[in-house]
Amino acid sequence: MKAKIIVKSIIFNKTLGKILLMQRSKTDLVGANTWEGVGGNIEAGETLEEAIRREIREETKITEVEIRRIAYVTLVDGDNPYLIVAYFCEVSTENVSLSDEHQAFMWASKEECRRILPAAIIEDFEKNGVFRILWERLTKHHKYWKYRNEK
Repeated sequence: MKAKIIVKSIIFNKTLGKILLMQRSKTDLVGANTWEGVGGNIEAGETLEEAIRREIREETKITEVEIRRIAYVTLVDGDNPYLIVAYFCEVSTENVSLSDEHQAFMWASKEECRRILPAAIIEDFEKNGVFRILWERLTKHHKYWKYRNEK
């Protein structure tokens, strides 16, 4: 089986303690109006990290991003299978400029992610401990949040 490789990002805002979600364009042929993270195809000659940096820059205009590590890898099977490599990334800016691929964005909490992301993404997040890891990052950057939420 031959599968295309797609890069995705889980962009954590260190200031807000939330992650960036993007809503696909209403005219998109695949997944119109659904929410997701930033990402896309790898271009010829690119490494995975070069591809995720380019996708973030193209889809959000964010240029200052720290790529932390791979969050998870998952295979989406079907007629045209593809392998998703999802990266944890961190930013400090709240400013996002949308490309034509998306119609809206939001900085989302864990609860908001659970409410609006497709079930397959939430399943990958749960299986790979994404919310736990994000909570650890949040408490590292916002130690008072940990105290407040332990009550």
